[in-house]
Amino acid sequence: MKHIVLPDNRPRRLVFYLAMEEYVARNLNEKECFFMWQVAPTVIFGRNQVLETEVNLPYCQANNIAIFRRKSGGGCVYSDMGNIMLSYIKDGDNVGFVFDRYMRRIALALQKAGIKAQVSGRNDILVDGRKVSGNAFYQLPGRSIVHGTMLFDTNFDHLVQSITPSNNKLQSKGVSSIRQRVTNLCEHTDMGIEEFKRYMINSLCDGERMLTAEEVLAIETIERTYLDESFIYGRNPRYSFSSGMHKCRAGEVCVDIELHHQRITAVELRGDYFVLNNYTDILNQQLVGQTFDKESIQQAMRGLALEEYIRDFTTNDFIEIIFTETN
Repeated sequence: MKHIVLPDNRPRRLVFYLAMEEYVARNLNEKECFFMWQVAPTVIFGRNQVLETEVNLPYCQANNIAIFRRKSGGGCVYSDMGNIMLSYIKDGDNVGFVFDRYMRRIALALQKAGIKAQVSGRNDILVDGRKVSGNAFYQLPGRSIVHGTMLFDTNFDHLVQSITPSNNKLQSKGVSSIRQRVTNLCEHTDMGIEEFKRYMINSLCDGERMLTAEEVLAIETIERTYLDESFIYGRNPRYSFSSGMHKCRAGEVCVDIELHHQRITAVELRGDYFVLNNYTDILNQQLVGQTFDKESIQQAMRGLALEEYIRDFTTNDFIEIIFTETN
């Protein structure tokens, strides 16, 4: 695996590094790539989430905390210079397999450093039962991108107050606050942050690839796509029906359906689930024009395996979420 290095160390926005992942995935011939990065206080929320329900906007504005959206699924994350962000790019189309293998490799590297780490749930790494790393992924043609956090010495006051997770998520963990379920790695190792970063690079990588100035310019071009307000804020159409947020194996999922004379005209999903393939077109192809009742939707979706599009989310899950509250 090659460690990807920038030609300079000047401070950059979080979205530069997301663009760097894309550039590396699309343009470098290396089969496996890895790099780490840190940023000024920033909140980053998932591809399928609604900004207003995930981020404490007044607090972020008052404390100069930047806000960006990413292209992977998963939940809302706070990052600062005490949180090491990890990026991993690998050849292959089976992003779920790549993700699971990556998580085990990170946990093993921590274990070899004497840290009692274990993979837990959909996307977390825990130390002594508390979360130290959350991870997400998405797919480009022929390439898998995985990225995640490593809480080393993060400002937990900012972390707790800048993001607003749903009550469902907190209750499912059996705790009443974010602070109770996270920990900083500095509490579990004698290594300083720079020593730890070097340890991880040495553990995972067998060489280095420095980007050129021209490649950095190309990354900055991609970065601008993340700065588009329509991407950051998304669109919040009015739907005739909204299931509300439901917890299932895939994570938190909400189904929104637009109706006209009780026939479906549009379907959209929201939540912190992980996308394997583009599901929006196939859902709308199957359901637009159908009558909004359980039997019609079951018939229209017969033979459709949604778990091929959203990790651990079945067609039955989709139908049950819609009709749990309406039956």
